Amino acid sequence: MKHEATARSVRSGRWLLAFFCASSVAEILQAVAIMWASYRLSHNAVVTGAMNAAAYLPGVVLGLIVRKRADSGDAVHRLSLTNWVLFAGSSLLTLVWMAHSPPGLALAAFAAVQCSLSFVKTMNKAHSGRFIRQGYSASDAVRLRQRSTSLAQAGGAVGGGAAGVLLGIGAVGWCFATTALLYLAGLLAVRRAASSPHEAEDAPVARSAGPAAATSGEKRERNPSAGSRVLRTILVYSFPSSGALPFMSTVAVPLAQSVSPGSGDFYAVLSVAGMAGGFLAGTALSSGRLSSDLVLRTAFLGGAALAVGIAVTRWPAAVVVLFLVLSAVITTHVMVMQVLTNQAPPEDQVGRFTVVRNAVAGAAKCGAALVAGWLVQALGLTAAWLALALVLGAAGFSWWGVGRSREMEELVGAN
Repeated sequence: MKHEATARSVRSGRWLLAFFCASSVAEILQAVAIMWASYRLSHNAVVTGAMNAAAYLPGVVLGLIVRKRADSGDAVHRLSLTNWVLFAGSSLLTLVWMAHSPPGLALAAFAAVQCSLSFVKTMNKAHSGRFIRQGYSASDAVRLRQRSTSLAQAGGAVGGGAAGVLLGIGAVGWCFATTALLYLAGLLAVRRAASSPHEAEDAPVARSAGPAAATSGEKRERNPSAGSRVLRTILVYSFPSSGALPFMSTVAVPLAQSVSPGSGDFYAVLSVAGMAGGFLAGTALSSGRLSSDLVLRTAFLGGAALAVGIAVTRWPAAVVVLFLVLSAVITTHVMVMQVLTNQAPPEDQVGRFTVVRNAVAGAAKCGAALVAGWLVQALGLTAAWLALALVLGAAGFSWWGVGRSREMEELVGAN
């Protein structure tokens, strides 16, 4: 079913950005608290990796099962329902921790909430992608997607910083309580975004920022095989960048312990550095300082070099700087893949392809988190970072060898 895009008001866009920001603050605040608490309770990097993987694996399986429904129903109503689930999960963790539950019960609650989060995040991306694609012109949709990702990274930095402050004073329960309130605020924001009045759009003018969705769409209609090839390329090269970030977040916990033993402050600093790097990446992309084509050509190889740098140093300042820059580089690639996911497929298949791409990304994240925990436990931190460098380097050389195509370059606006 074809939907006619209407231009939503500027106020609607601002409320939608507020939703992304509040949700990202909540997600990172809770994730940092869960990762730190699970490591302190278990003293085992494998358990930490499994906890991180639980935030992705169920979403992969359930997302594929219900992917055909991703393009049906009212997107805003679906977003409201899923955010009620997030609010309930954070409230449960607050009660479990405040009740001083045994470590086994606390870890089980962490795993259950992470599993529910994985499915909700998958569906939220599909529903928000439909909301943006159907409600805004192509050029505005690209900019809104870039701004939302950038703002989400900024929110993540705030969430990581807040977690560091609260963990520093031992207030783990307040991390979860604050998360619940933030999810509630995000729910209100998305409802306001939907209720904002629409503005008539007489003659939408597509500007040159980002992928030219309409033009590429026409070319895909004339050449279906080329369009399918582009979609397959998006799926294949989403795998290494999507997996790299949870790999880093899993290894960051024992890395922080090796640099600053017994303190949650340095882990919080790394978390903030990672989110700050993501914010810088989003700013560079949305402002036009970085092109999508440049990111696709250089992100993996640059990331490999930075991972080697982290592997060979334990000087705190150097670790923070390298972690920040590596997060920025990888996040730029993830953001380009997200924009292409929203703009490459036909409009009536956006939700379905988003779910499929998120399933691929979720599988990468799950596997990367588990492998990261195992590598640290079995071979040590240095081997883990070198393994990440090897994967990124292989992906970078592969892109130059077989990943690039004329259709992809036209989609990202390469000269």
